[in-house]
Amino acid sequence: MQRKLRYGTAAIAQGAVESGVHLAVACPGEVASAVLAAAERGGLCCASAPSEKAALEMALGASIGGARVLVAVRSGGLESSAGALAAAAAAGATGLAVVLCDDPAARHAPALDSRAAARAAMVPVLEPADPHECRVMVGSALELSERFETPVVVRLTARLADSAGPVDSEPAVHTPPRGWRWRPPGEVPAGQRRAARAAAQERLAQLAGFAWDTPLNRMELRSPDIGVVTSGLLYGMVREALPEASVLKLGLVHPVPTGLVRAFGERVRRLFVIEEPEPFLEQELRAAAIACEGRDRLTRAGEVTPAMLRRAFHPSAPRHRQAAAVPERPPELCPGCPHRATFSALKRLHVTATSDQGCAALAALPPLSAVDRSPALGASVAVAWGLETVLGDRIAGRSVAVVGEGALLHSAAGALAHAAQRPGTVVVADNRLPGGEGSGGEWQGPGGGVHAPGGRRVDLRSLALSLGVPRVREVDPLDLQGTIEALRAELAAPQFSVVIARSPCARLWTDRRARARVEPSRCNRCGACLRLGCPALSDTGETMAVDAGSCVGCGLCGQVCRPGAIEREELR
Repeated sequence: MQRKLRYGTAAIAQGAVESGVHLAVACPGEVASAVLAAAERGGLCCASAPSEKAALEMALGASIGGARVLVAVRSGGLESSAGALAAAAAAGATGLAVVLCDDPAARHAPALDSRAAARAAMVPVLEPADPHECRVMVGSALELSERFETPVVVRLTARLADSAGPVDSEPAVHTPPRGWRWRPPGEVPAGQRRAARAAAQERLAQLAGFAWDTPLNRMELRSPDIGVVTSGLLYGMVREALPEASVLKLGLVHPVPTGLVRAFGERVRRLFVIEEPEPFLEQELRAAAIACEGRDRLTRAGEVTPAMLRRAFHPSAPRHRQAAAVPERPPELCPGCPHRATFSALKRLHVTATSDQGCAALAALPPLSAVDRSPALGASVAVAWGLETVLGDRIAGRSVAVVGEGALLHSAAGALAHAAQRPGTVVVADNRLPGGEGSGGEWQGPGGGVHAPGGRRVDLRSLALSLGVPRVREVDPLDLQGTIEALRAELAAPQFSVVIARSPCARLWTDRRARARVEPSRCNRCGACLRLGCPALSDTGETMAVDAGSCVGCGLCGQVCRPGAIEREELR
């Protein structure tokens, strides 16, 4: 057995490999992409889906085939796909583990609590406390799924996903899928649906009984004065801030093991519940008539910290000297990101965009400040349609919807077909690598990078025309002036139009052969290049500078530099 330092996401992937998972599937984004990439490096069969709903439905099909499946969803993805999760539970999916990552600090996503969505779908939830438990609980989730015939959610937080810790490794298990098990269809008479719900409630009752003996839950008795019920990464913080307290560490947090908590509460004088972000456990315990205290002692906004716990439970204790507050570094688009070029063109035209959540939403931050709203995946087209319906000529030619190719295929195509009957403009950001039919081999990026064909499977131009869009135009967003002219023409057109901004994601470029270079003698420090918001550019006080380590040679900064001080430099 070997022990290595791993992040929570890598530990999840390692647990999937060692547990004999046959398929890992995710809708790319945030932690889900990190889990999928680590699983692919571990040798698992991996697949991407256009949405969490599609990922769960694909996993359900693999589960019906007798496979063990890992699904990784983004923060908030469970809320948008709760129907698919409930359908998988009703279908009796086995060997299906759903990994999600909530973000209580709301750094990268809304501070949602996915435990409530899992409760609505009537599926169990496990919470690991460190990277080692991330690895172990993947196997536990798969075993529970096979034993109780239900999907099992493994809930991480963003802080745990980005935390590193020692993780043991074991040999991988390789077994073929069990094979297809026939089941009656899900659309059944009402009486059978009521019976299925009763069966789900009985399953939760059995899981609550299972919680008494499972090692996933652990009771640590110390001082009888204070007892704390907690789960996940907060367990380590409770042990640090309240070393004298008795602790009930829950690894299985739903269904809440109320019997176990009641037995623990009888051994302490005061019972507290420490959780984030919402008082999920506390409400369940109060509903079971278990007296407890909880989030009223802590803030409901943001993450719980050891210092916060010490102040809450020991207000008279001497406080440690607080370090000076450091402003948070805002997220930013990668160097060479085609979204930066697209939104720079829109900003120059004084056009405000609605965009989907994801990378494009970062254009809402300064210095671009070109996005007004970033609703749910695939919602930008319908939001812009509603905006133009009520405001009409007041915003004509000054508002567009920007949608990614994945979101378009996921849910925006229907809204696009309806919106095509009236004037307006939609920008489709196609950031896939070219390839597949008619690609003609490798692709060379703006920086000279070469990448094998990525296999474009959907012709977005033909799709838009088939949906009734009268005008479709393709541009390369890294050609800034050409993009500006194309957008200006389409915004002025009386008909509905789609502009496909086609340029691959900068993170897919490899083997860079060029970068930007500033000629100090011509630079007048006008700041035009800095207004792009590229992290590779900076102001030294005497001249602008390019970080050679992060520049990918997209050439965008050179196009906005009026004195011509930024040049393209060949690396080989």
